[in-house]
Amino acid sequence: RIYVLEHVLKLIKWGNKMKLLSTNSKIDKSLKVYPEYEASILQLLPNKHLCVNYKLCIKTCLAFKGLAKVYPSVIKSRKAKSEYFVNDTDTFIKQLIREIKNQEKRALKKNKKPVVRLNGFTDIDYEKFGIFKLFPNVQFYDYSADYERVLNNNNPNLHYTFSYKGNNLKECIELLKNDVSIAVIDIPENQFFNDYDVEHIDGDKHDFRFKHGKAIVWLSEKK
Repeated sequence: RIYVLEHVLKLIKWGNKMKLLSTNSKIDKSLKVYPEYEASILQLLPNKHLCVNYKLCIKTCLAFKGLAKVYPSVIKSRKAKSEYFVNDTDTFIKQLIREIKNQEKRALKKNKKPVVRLNGFTDIDYEKFGIFKLFPNVQFYDYSADYERVLNNNNPNLHYTFSYKGNNLKECIELLKNDVSIAVIDIPENQFFNDYDVEHIDGDKHDFRFKHGKAIVWLSEKK
């Protein structure tokens, strides 16, 4: 009982102090290309409960690269958000909705369009929480390795890019036929994607995948 009480108090503390939506270098770069948007991203620490193909890509996950390698506080913050989501999902979602509402208001005041990416490093299905329908004027976008979710997405304000993980080539081909873009890490073993007769895009220039049509999106391997 003492442990449960301590954990509940910790969750309350998280909810009172922790801001969920933030920015990163990729979002900042995107806003320089498209300054007409007001953008944010939700960055949790990936784990087996929050990701598709977790075991396959966890060793190379971007959540542990860049600033996360330099500042332990970055990993700590992402881990706290993940635990907040897993242990008190209802409160987490309520706070997330409030923050999206606030972003939408800020964008309106600036005469800009709000953009939100909910899965910075995870692959959570936020549709089951009704978020996309709550905010029809917000442009959402994400990368996902969940084939069925991407194939069956019918939210006009949600754009998916499917992630190639090395074991889902068949799904990539099928989704390309359905006008879905494919994100591919630019390493030698993936160069066979060069043969596909679609637009090829440097995905490191900006992150706003909803701004172009069907494409192979090349992303550099992060160290």
